[in-house]
Amino acid sequence: MTEKCTKFKSLYLFRDEAELEEHLKECSDCRAEKEKMDKVSELLQEVKPYYAKQRKMSFTRLKVACILCFGMFTGMLIGYFTQYGYTTITASSTYTETTQTTNEYGMPIDSYGLISLN
Repeated sequence: MTEKCTKFKSLYLFRDEAELEEHLKECSDCRAEKEKMDKVSELLQEVKPYYAKQRKMSFTRLKVACILCFGMFTGMLIGYFTQYGYTTITASSTYTETTQTTNEYGMPIDSYGLISLN
């Protein structure tokens, strides 16, 4: 029983093409290994367009989902600020005393614009 040649991997990775081809002419084990690699490579090339299309479709769906989420978040912020609006607080000329005002719903607010419970 003869030993199987184990040079194919090292020749394929670390040597030049000419040296590999020369060894493949002499060694049947390495030739069989090269044929297996070629078959797998052909199969991968055959199915590559299907996976590329699926990946592109997934990326497009991700972009659409991001745009929709950003739009909903922006809409919520605009709705919030439109509904609760900004309340102006009047202050005296010396900025030491602020007056209590009411917001648009008639609720009393303090000098920071927060609802006052007093």
